[in-house]
Amino acid sequence: MRFFLFITLCAPLFAKPPSVEEGRGHWAFQPLSVAKPPAVKNTAWPKNDLDRFILATLEKNDQSPAPEADPATLIRRVTLDLTGLLPPPEEVTAFVSDMSDSSDQSDAYAALIDRLLQSPRYGERWGRHWLDLARYADTGGTHNDLDRPHAWKYRDYVIRSFNDDKPYARFVAEQLAGDEIDGANEETLIATGFGRNGPSNDDNMGKNDDALAQYRADQLDDVISTTSSVFLGLTLGCARCHDHKTDPLLQRDYYSLLAIFNGTEKYGLVPGTQDKNDKRVKIDETAKIHALIETSPQVPPTRIMLRGSALSLGDEVPPAVPTLFKPLSFPPPAAKTSLRRKTLAEWITAPENALAWRVIANRIWQHHFGQGLVASPSNFGFTGAKPSNPELLDYLARQLIANGGRFKTLHKLILMSATYRQRRTSFPTRSEPGLKSPGYGLLRMEAEVLRDCILQASGNLNEKRGGPGIKPRLRADLLPTSQRNKWPLLKNEGPEQWRRSVYIYQKRQLLMPMMELFDAPTTTDSCAVRLESTVPTQALVLMNDEFVEEQAAHLAKRATSDSLDATLKRMFMLTLGHEPSADRLQQSLDFVKAREATSSRDQALTDLAHVLFNSSEFVYIR
Repeated sequence: MRFFLFITLCAPLFAKPPSVEEGRGHWAFQPLSVAKPPAVKNTAWPKNDLDRFILATLEKNDQSPAPEADPATLIRRVTLDLTGLLPPPEEVTAFVSDMSDSSDQSDAYAALIDRLLQSPRYGERWGRHWLDLARYADTGGTHNDLDRPHAWKYRDYVIRSFNDDKPYARFVAEQLAGDEIDGANEETLIATGFGRNGPSNDDNMGKNDDALAQYRADQLDDVISTTSSVFLGLTLGCARCHDHKTDPLLQRDYYSLLAIFNGTEKYGLVPGTQDKNDKRVKIDETAKIHALIETSPQVPPTRIMLRGSALSLGDEVPPAVPTLFKPLSFPPPAAKTSLRRKTLAEWITAPENALAWRVIANRIWQHHFGQGLVASPSNFGFTGAKPSNPELLDYLARQLIANGGRFKTLHKLILMSATYRQRRTSFPTRSEPGLKSPGYGLLRMEAEVLRDCILQASGNLNEKRGGPGIKPRLRADLLPTSQRNKWPLLKNEGPEQWRRSVYIYQKRQLLMPMMELFDAPTTTDSCAVRLESTVPTQALVLMNDEFVEEQAAHLAKRATSDSLDATLKRMFMLTLGHEPSADRLQQSLDFVKAREATSSRDQALTDLAHVLFNSSEFVYIR
């Protein structure tokens, strides 16, 4: 049995890879379809054309949509979705009232979405999704884990870009070619930090020219692999040493993309960078950004590296996009740059590049529903998942193009749909990709959202935006595991550490335990889908962590009212977004009174607050 399972899983690796001609017939490389929204039987259910695609699939499978979520559930869901924070109790009460009084509930719901999309908290939430893809960190990793003192500027750039609803074409161009595009400035140079975010070992690059050449090749491999997977959903990095084993991507394609980036150099070296003689490189103190730019129009020749080795060179290759696409013409170089990266960025986001627009439309759907229409969001190749609803995916991509590549319009289209408003009735399942099941699963808060919501409920969330990363308290016994670029030892936390988690200093050698336990990415590679582990230590950290215990005490104090009943109702509103039912209220009263028999009222309320932070209803988004 195990032998047959092994053969089944490994068959794609032993199969002959598809030719370029065969690859051109793959679904992901076809032009966007222009299919009209399908006809449906239940014409009363759809709220927009998006719903017709979903409902047609449900009706084909003899299924019906789930009922619409109640207003209190809906405002909590959409607020967490767009901002990563809980709706304040006053907003919940007002929204529930508006939905009950309004003759057209869609008006009240649309107004809520518009307000959330205009909130600066939107960029902090959705920027975090992009930082996962961009493998953002504040240190280089490897042996000495060098500090990158200006890396945070890239993080803030991403947050601003989402808040500004920057057109996707411009967003891509700034990150790949911020020094080459029209209107280049410090902001667009910061954006090229996309190419500097990966792990590096700048204080130990090598002791001779051969080692330095290999180090540079490895650094550019990170840029090429990330660029192709994030923007094109292609695993081109697998073609560094040989033709791709499962996709129609040639080794020549890899090095043609390398030729596009081969003229780049690092601007803004990190302190501690050493040359081949182990001497520290003098740092330009005026370069207060970390960028990847060109300073000359001349690009060194690019040759295929046999088996990926910079010491074993083959044929020279020109800059080009992968062979399976229509050839791309590159212009003559400009005065200071080759213009190769600008040309690549323009090709990626050209309206006729169906692949790139499918990839980004799928990512937006993924973060609203927990899984993309293509379940492998950075792999649209032959071993990637097929779209569960290809017509809907193309419809979303076309909508995005028609709106100038601005995300907020697509957000609203998805959020206003009956599909999004359905009641969630079960825990997520991977067996129903892309929302085939009408009762799609509950979604657990991501690590940053969980920490932020605990701080928000306790009344301690510091809403200061931007700037260098914060370093919250870590247990003293963890600090010796990272002797270089040390984390400070804190006995107590305060407002400076109680900022949103997107601003936590991302140290590659030492991840915060709470973040790591709840599946925050490691930042070593681009992360398209976070792991979804469910392990006992997650419950244990919520029960025993000093941070959670302290915030529970603050929540209890914040919720204290004139009567015990009012206190408990306030505590439920602050955490769960609704008042307790009669049964839950009685259970809470009994719990507090039982605790009071052996401790104080304050401690009893703290214990109840702690229970609420540990509850599935708090941690999961319904």
